[in-house]
Amino acid sequence: HIRRALRAYNRVDPQRLTAVLPSSAGEREYSLAGLAGLMEVTDLWYPWDEDNPTCPPPRPRWSLIGDGLLYLEVEEAPKGDGTDDLRLFYTAPHTIQGLDGASATTLDAQGEQLILLGASAYAAMQFAQSLMGTVTVSGWTPRQFQDWAMARAKAFEVSLEQVRRRAIMAQESRTQWKDEG
Repeated sequence: HIRRALRAYNRVDPQRLTAVLPSSAGEREYSLAGLAGLMEVTDLWYPWDEDNPTCPPPRPRWSLIGDGLLYLEVEEAPKGDGTDDLRLFYTAPHTIQGLDGASATTLDAQGEQLILLGASAYAAMQFAQSLMGTVTVSGWTPRQFQDWAMARAKAFEVSLEQVRRRAIMAQESRTQWKDEG
């Protein structure tokens, strides 16, 4: 149930990470296989010199060809001298320490609470289904457990939508306005 809730959360608000890929002289194709959990490439700055960054950062055309292969669509191929590396921005799934071999939890406190809410909703749904057609010693009927589970699931979905909206609002706008005056 925790895995299911984590997958739902990752679809809405994955980790946002960066990596610097060293350029290779004459190469326009770069493997992204070394980026653990890569879900989506969101931006690329090239040429990137960490010691002398430019502002605004140059954003060349690029495309993903094949599985995990980035093609740099530039006229002049990289020199590979360290002054024209690639700074890549990407998303990856969050992890929870001890779950599926993860060594760290990457969620913030709000994310952890949402995962618990979602997992409890999924567990309650499974429990309610397992009670169908049985006699229980508690005062709760399977229908009451089902209603409680559905209320938690609805709260989880509403919370995920709020997280999604905040993530959208936090993204940088690509529109640039010029003063014509």
